[in-house]
Amino acid sequence: MNLAAVLLAGLLLAVSDHPLHLWPLQFLAFVAFWWGLWRRRAAGRATWRLGAAFALAYAALMLLAAGLALPILVAAAATVVQWTLAAPLAARCLDRGAVRGPLAAAATLTLVELATWHLVPMFGTAQAFVRPLSAAPWLVAFAAYTGVGGVVFAVAALPALAVSALRGPRRGAPLAALLALVVGLGALDAVRWRRPLGPPQRVAALGWDTGTPQSPDGASFVEVGAALAGEAGAALLVTPETGAWVGNRDRALAHFAAVAQRHGLTLALGVWHQPTNDNRIWFVDRGGELRAEYSKAHLVPWLEHYTRGDGAPVQVPFAGLALGGMICQDDNFTDIARGHGRAGVPIVAVPTNDWPAIREFHLENAVFRAIENGYAVVRAASGGISALVSPRGEVVRRFDHTAEPQPTDGAAQVDPPGIVRSPRLTGAALLFADLPLGDGAPTLYARLGDTPVLLLGAALVLLSLRRHRRRA
Repeated sequence: MNLAAVLLAGLLLAVSDHPLHLWPLQFLAFVAFWWGLWRRRAAGRATWRLGAAFALAYAALMLLAAGLALPILVAAAATVVQWTLAAPLAARCLDRGAVRGPLAAAATLTLVELATWHLVPMFGTAQAFVRPLSAAPWLVAFAAYTGVGGVVFAVAALPALAVSALRGPRRGAPLAALLALVVGLGALDAVRWRRPLGPPQRVAALGWDTGTPQSPDGASFVEVGAALAGEAGAALLVTPETGAWVGNRDRALAHFAAVAQRHGLTLALGVWHQPTNDNRIWFVDRGGELRAEYSKAHLVPWLEHYTRGDGAPVQVPFAGLALGGMICQDDNFTDIARGHGRAGVPIVAVPTNDWPAIREFHLENAVFRAIENGYAVVRAASGGISALVSPRGEVVRRFDHTAEPQPTDGAAQVDPPGIVRSPRLTGAALLFADLPLGDGAPTLYARLGDTPVLLLGAALVLLSLRRHRRRA
């Protein structure tokens, strides 16, 4: 029965993710998980096998969705090791109080999860099992205070308290704790969700399927995209990662400066900079001046081999405020993202390259960066999904470049609301919207990072150990 319960839990957790994406099943999965560990909790015998069974069921289905690229395989292996170690540690906490036990068990899972993101830095928080909950930003708005680690704790703790009430001898205390946790998190969600946002700005993201699209009339992809963005009234255009290959720097800068001036746009251009063999963003203002350059700092292991940036956040003036930037894999981690949050940046440009198997996973993780730090995100993708995301984590516009049909002739096609596909740029689409910006106030998570969750988790675990020793 224990094995069946944890296998069911692993399958439910996988089904909560893509392609089915039934995210509410996250909570039911952990009811089954804790139920399976409950009878083994005192001695912890063989619970590592239950953890491994849970992880294998979860990881096997996830590999079917995400593919078998080497970085994905390594991340899956790390997941199996993570849960094999976490299950016996968490199980030993369960009998140490009807409330303390479940909270300490959830804290144990959270600490191990956080350790995995940092010790096996394949995809950062994109490896988190709670990532699908970004589809319900109103439910996880409290991540602005706790980060993704707080969401992990909540998803683990609520079912643990429920199982404690169902299976333990004392029901009142865990039910009261469950209610208190729900009310507390709900209050944080309500406060965060109802806060006023900054003034909206019309912004645009240009993306395409794979490769750099060709323009039949000979104009550059940036020139055509900028023309479409200018016609839409946008003040900012973001293009995909490495969308422009720059060999002659002066010639390229002159071209992009002329485009920005002609259409009155600030450009955040994804550039492959051949002179220095790196991947960067060029920020060109509407007057044609190159205001700053940012080089990608987090490279995908075994897939990207070029010069790494130093990770220092870069911000430039935009609309009387500030504009930040990250590139692709950078937003799977929280360091650069928090740097922009601490600076009170209200909007961040994210050029990215994806591939179809991981496009949904990567976008969901990017949404968490907006929630945690309280800024808008303009995401321009090739081989994936371009999106405009509000500081609350609402996906205001999105376009899946790998799945949507493209026009082959005729005039530019507008797909309400705010999506333009043009035969002048085969395979591309432009998204635009009046996107609310962040209010400029750093969130608690931007200021403190994972420290509060780490301290709370460690305190709960130590408290349960101390109580157990006293009883012994």
